[in-house]
Parts: sequence; structure tokens; C-alpha cells
Amino acid sequence: MRVSATAPRAFTVTELLVVVAIIALLVALLIVGVEKARLMARTASCLSNQRQIALAQASYATDNGGAFASPRTSYSGGGGSFTYTNACGTFPLTINNGNGSNASYHSWTASYGAGVVGGSEQEYQLNSTVPTAKALSGGRLFSHIGSFPVYRSPLDPTNRLRSYSLNAFVGVTVPTDSYGYLSSWQGWFCSQGVTPNELVTTHIKHIKVPSQTIMSLVEDDSDGFNFNNEGWLIDPRPPLGSPAPPGTVNPGTWANSPGWIGWVDWPAFWQPTNITYSYVDGSTESYALQNPKLVSLIQGPPGAGYGHNFPQPADNLTMGPWRRDWMHFRDRLLPGIIPPMVPRYQDQ
Repeated sequence: MRVSATAPRAFTVTELLVVVAIIALLVALLIVGVEKARLMARTASCLSNQRQIALAQASYATDNGGAFASPRTSYSGGGGSFTYTNACGTFPLTINNGNGSNASYHSWTASYGAGVVGGSEQEYQLNSTVPTAKALSGGRLFSHIGSFPVYRSPLDPTNRLRSYSLNAFVGVTVPTDSYGYLSSWQGWFCSQGVTPNELVTTHIKHIKVPSQTIMSLVEDDSDGFNFNNEGWLIDPRPPLGSPAPPGTVNPGTWANSPGWIGWVDWPAFWQPTNITYSYVDGSTESYALQNPKLVSLIQGPPGAGYGHNFPQPADNLTMGPWRRDWMHFRDRLLPGIIPPMVPRYQDQ
């Protein structure tokens, strides 16, 4: 008797291609999921670092009669006594108690100018075993931070030791303790009813809204240096050509902001959906750029490098998408002191 055996059926080419496509899709989804999880972990670590920096400032203030460490990266000149006179009056100003000695200056890091620890401006990890970290350990906050890795963001693609800058409006006599900014901006502050005395933030009691005032943030300040130079700030005045909001003290200054800079500095765009910063009260936030085109516009073509003082394009008479990101950070420089932009002129 003949027994008929049925031969096993082979996969067709179409079936094999379907299987391969499914496997490839699953692998792609896995890779995306893993990368997203890694980004979330790096962002969380970055936020944790900045929370520690904000808490270190609070601890430093507790030990120093309420005084913050300065956001400057070292004294590097500019101290002394100055006098400003305009239509609002005459205002004397003293920086660092008039003392020009770098040793007396309470910089949070010592990494710039004549007072650099060890005579080196480097904050650059030349290799894994010999980092040049004296600039950090020589700063006033190091004993309260206590660890070099806290100064570096895991989002930072460079090999610098420090990824963060402090808000130049916090811990100073005037923004970034540089008389140049106050002499340029004082007329506008004055027209809005803000005196130089109100800009003094040397002590924690001077911060009106700690939960909304930036303390630290990521900054990629690579102008040929190996560190973030001085504090981080942007021009708080309304852009040139902005309509005068109702009720301002001197509306003309809103429509005429000569020399408007916009982004004096800008936050690091390493991850445009994860621009991290801390507030004075120790809370943290991760911000996503509303207009990603801002990255390429500011940075310029590949290899162009970074600069400063970028007056981004205008949005006619409304606060359009180009200004939405600037407004976000502007409102967090020194709320309660810097006059807010009225809702009519903010992007809806």
C-alpha cells in the first residue's frame, strides 16, 4: 500500500517580507522608546543638578546673612561706585561695596578674568583623569554643592565641566553687576517706575516672586572660551516698534527701544524640547521651544559658532511665534520688578 506524505509548505517571499517588516518596525519602536527613555533620564538628572544649585544658593544665603553668591564667574574688574543721572533723577550705585579686590568678590565660580583660581581660565575636561576643576572648587558655592558632576548637564554634548549659568538679575547690585547694562537700560526702567535700588537682588529677601524667578539654566556660551562667561540675561525692554501698552508710565519708551538686543544670551539648544532651569525656590522646569526655527536662526550655518546680542525678527505689532520664546524667559528674569508685558501684546 502506497502512503502519500504531504511535504511541508515553505514561506512565500511575500510572507517573509511581511515578517521582516514587522520585526524592523518593532526594532524601530524599541529604539525610539529606549532613546526617549534615555532623554527623559538625562533631563531628570539635569533638573536634579539645577535643583541642587538653587538649594546651594539658599544654603549659602543662610550662612551669609541672606546674601546670594554672585552669578558672575569672577570679579574681573568693574567694581566701585558709579552715579547715573537722567530725567528720573540721580542714582548712586556701589558694586561689591566699592572694593576692587577679586578676593573679596563672592563669585559662584572662579573661572574668568584676573581672579581665576590657579591662573587658568579653563573649565574644560581635557581627559577623564585630569579635569581642570579649580575654577569650580574655587567658587563660593562649591562647599554647598560639593560635587563636580553637579555642574555638568548630561544633555551637554561638549566636554566642559560646567553647563549652567546663573540668572544675571539675581544676586547682584545691577544686572550681572555690570554698569554697562544699567547705563543702557536705566532710562527704560526709570520710565516704568523701576529705580536702580529696586534692581538690587544681593539678598534673598529682595526676590519678590521666588517661585517664578530663574536661578540657573543651561547655556552653551562657546565663544572660544571653555566656560559660560558671567551671568545669563536677555534684554527685558520691549522690542523696537512695539505698540505702547495702555497705562505705562511713559508709553514712548515702549515704542522706541534704541539698541534693543533681544537675546543678549540664549539658553542651550542641545535639546530644544528640554531647555532646563531652576527657580529661586528650588523648583525646576523643562521648557520646549515654541518656535524651533529659532535654533538655526541664532546659531547660523554649521560651523558659524555662537555669539551674543541677537535681535530676532520682529512680528509686526503682535507678540508672534518669534517672540514667544523670548517672552517666556523675559517674564522669568525678575518678576515683580521688571514690568510685565500686557496680555494684549503676548502671543495667544
